[in-house]
Amino acid sequence: MKRLFALSVLVVGCGVGGELPAADSMSSTAQAVRIEASEGVEGVSHGTRGATFCDYKLLPTLPVDTGPALIERDRMYMSAQPGVTFKYLPLSLPTVGDPYMYSGGRYLVDTVQHAEDYAHWILNEFKLDGVLFPDRPYFVRTECTPYSVIGIKDLKPLRSTHHVMRTERFQLPEGNHRGYLESRWKELVVEAQARGMSSVWLVYNPEARLAAFVYTLERGGKQVPGVPDFATFSALESAPSLGKHIARKGWVKTQDVTHFVWGLWFRFAPGDSGQPTVWPNASSLPAPFSGDGLCLVSAGENHENSPADCPATCGNAIADPGETSLNCPGDVRDI
Repeated sequence: MKRLFALSVLVVGCGVGGELPAADSMSSTAQAVRIEASEGVEGVSHGTRGATFCDYKLLPTLPVDTGPALIERDRMYMSAQPGVTFKYLPLSLPTVGDPYMYSGGRYLVDTVQHAEDYAHWILNEFKLDGVLFPDRPYFVRTECTPYSVIGIKDLKPLRSTHHVMRTERFQLPEGNHRGYLESRWKELVVEAQARGMSSVWLVYNPEARLAAFVYTLERGGKQVPGVPDFATFSALESAPSLGKHIARKGWVKTQDVTHFVWGLWFRFAPGDSGQPTVWPNASSLPAPFSGDGLCLVSAGENHENSPADCPATCGNAIADPGETSLNCPGDVRDI
């Protein structure tokens, strides 16, 4: 499928402003958190029982330059919700036949109850600057579904090999399918590994009778700065269905979408002192930059190396003079 090189291709904002500071300029607290972080998704999902999958259809008017800063500001509220431990941030670009962008989230949450609570909160209670999340002007459609986790397996290093992702969802017949899904989990992992996938998830919602699969793939070719990796994207999109590998008679596929992995989120820590967002496709898709108006303490920004973004005291988890929920949401909490 021919893709618009889109919004000029949404990547014109990549080079705006300065690069974020190198890791060695991070605060000692942020460095310690990063060093202690696991290289695999198991490290952030150990004991995880819930998941929430959100899908958003967006107008191609989402501001390119400030889009990642908007996302990072949201992260400091979304990933601070009870039980949220990890998120894949997906992105699909417009095509010749479809002018919209698609994003959302694939969240890991500690319990099914917290996953249900999060799905309700994001659609009905999350209000920033007086606007409910679904009412933002660039959204066409928003939906979120909670699940229980059957299995999560990281097959390759999380921070360096998860570049594109595919989600499949099946509507199931009446009945309890947990036992069957659990019995096929190991086989699904073997199949994903044989196909060279970087990770695979399997989740289940018995009330809605839904099973969903998420799997990621590493970049397959040479990285070209400024050019999204459409070859790997198309390879995953056109690959045989992984979900169909274990689908039974009567299962109806209701979703099959492929995205770039725009970002990886981790649990928020006060003052934004936790793990920074990983932007695995930052060479070709927009990412935060020094000068975008938001102080990203977790990414190493501070008043000395990014004075345009960071008030002098940003990062101490205290709302100090000069700090706002726009420039320092890690300290100044609006909700």
